[in-house]
Amino acid sequence: MERTHKGDENDTMELPRATPSFHDDNMEDCPVCFLTFDDILARPRNLPCGHTFCTPCVNALQKDNQTTCPTCRVIHYMPEAGEFPIAYAVETLIKRLRGATLTSQPPTPGKDTAKLAAVPLRRFTQKRTVGLSRKAQSLLKVQEAKILTAIRTCQEVQAQLDQYQTTLIGWGKQQQQLQDQLQALMDQSKSANMLVHREEAQVAAKKLEVHQGEQQLHALLQTLRTAAPQHEVYEVIDSAEHYTEEESQRAEAYLRMFPDVHSITTITKVRKAITAALEVATTVQAAQEIAGSPISVARDSSLAAAPSSSIMHRLEIFLTPDLKIEDLRRLTLPATELLEASLVFAVHHMEGRSRHARISLQDNRLYLHSLRNQPPPPGAVIVQMKELVPACPPCLVFMDLAWPGSARRRVLIHLTHDTPRGQQFLLLCTGQQGPSYANTRLFKLVKEGRPGERVWGGDYEYNNGMGGAALLPDLDKGEYGKSTKAGGLWWWWGRGPARGAQFTITINDCPKGVERPVFGEVVEGLDSVEAAARHRPITEVTVVECGVVLWN
Repeated sequence: MERTHKGDENDTMELPRATPSFHDDNMEDCPVCFLTFDDILARPRNLPCGHTFCTPCVNALQKDNQTTCPTCRVIHYMPEAGEFPIAYAVETLIKRLRGATLTSQPPTPGKDTAKLAAVPLRRFTQKRTVGLSRKAQSLLKVQEAKILTAIRTCQEVQAQLDQYQTTLIGWGKQQQQLQDQLQALMDQSKSANMLVHREEAQVAAKKLEVHQGEQQLHALLQTLRTAAPQHEVYEVIDSAEHYTEEESQRAEAYLRMFPDVHSITTITKVRKAITAALEVATTVQAAQEIAGSPISVARDSSLAAAPSSSIMHRLEIFLTPDLKIEDLRRLTLPATELLEASLVFAVHHMEGRSRHARISLQDNRLYLHSLRNQPPPPGAVIVQMKELVPACPPCLVFMDLAWPGSARRRVLIHLTHDTPRGQQFLLLCTGQQGPSYANTRLFKLVKEGRPGERVWGGDYEYNNGMGGAALLPDLDKGEYGKSTKAGGLWWWWGRGPARGAQFTITINDCPKGVERPVFGEVVEGLDSVEAAARHRPITEVTVVECGVVLWN
């Protein structure tokens, strides 16, 4: 029963507590905050997994462009619209339920007490705040917000612990498998040791027999040397010939008997396996010794000082394999395997935040893609972007073009000279200063089918030719080349700094005597640019990805 206590406005009151199972039977309430859905602030929203929560709870669950469902722990990426869809069916059903409640008879006192105990906390709060002062109402709201924050914190910690527990269970299974393999290796070692002892015993026995035969031969030799009567000489000669032949056959048989092929093969294989295991153990021991060094201790301290990072993120720091820039240059086997698994990323720090760029391997070339805000996947290897990207042209960059009904097509552009526009084009291909050509569209085709035909792009602000502000000053300064050939990368002199990032690519040779101030040229994929120019409307042609070719 609800009890009130009248007195000073700072006095507290006891609110009814909902039973643990009430929200399973009441779909009008958010299962996280237990507040009733409405059609203004607390609108119900559906996650892709099918569970429904109020808008404030869904917004509070967002982290790094991801949302973890509090019910099933499935991680969802935020949709492009920025919010998950509203559950209109739930809203409609709630409205119908409320209409039925209004037309029904009020509950009889004492008869529906159990039902009243299951009414959400918000309903009681709405009723109980009618006679309260504004200060008391404000205190209730503040406390309610703190409780909701604590609930979300508990759910987040529980999700992290669930993920860490799953990882530990997997490690436990792997550790048991390793233990079983080590036990099998120990059994093989024991068998190999028994083979060694058996072989050694056989060799010792045969060695004794050979030694005894040698002693008999020495005695026979002495007899030959001391034989006097003629009949004794012939008898000694016959005996010596027979015994010598017998000992020779025995010695040849022993030579063929050893080594035993089966025994030696088994012993050798086991020795190699044990040696490899010991080398791994030595490496682990060395790593443990390094882990106790001052550098590692400082690293552990920094992790302890940053409790806000997730459990799995701190775990991944220890599990991340080591990869050097030289491994990428030489395309060593570990580097190639990580590249093929899309687990190599470059990190770029700017204004207190970090962004990551994927590095891919295609046709024996390394491509560094434009920077993104999404964190790299678990197990990824991170290298510093400043150690990879050239500071200025000449260099090779790329753009991937796509449009409806066409697969992605790659265009390689060689930035020929170290000019301000070439530097800016490199920055917009990598996104090092924030803006990027990624996800921009071509917006114009000039002189279709005639000499000097060209396409326009590079408006990273509006995608319509009205934007694309310059990133660097004095873009027109520097020594730019002149070209009349198709594939030239240039700009329109009259655009000005407000549209200084826009570019044009010539797809037909210019008329005779007309030269363009170029700062790059298409070296591969000009046919892809021509195909894009034939698509209608051309504004559907998108630069879905861009970046720089490493160490070309």
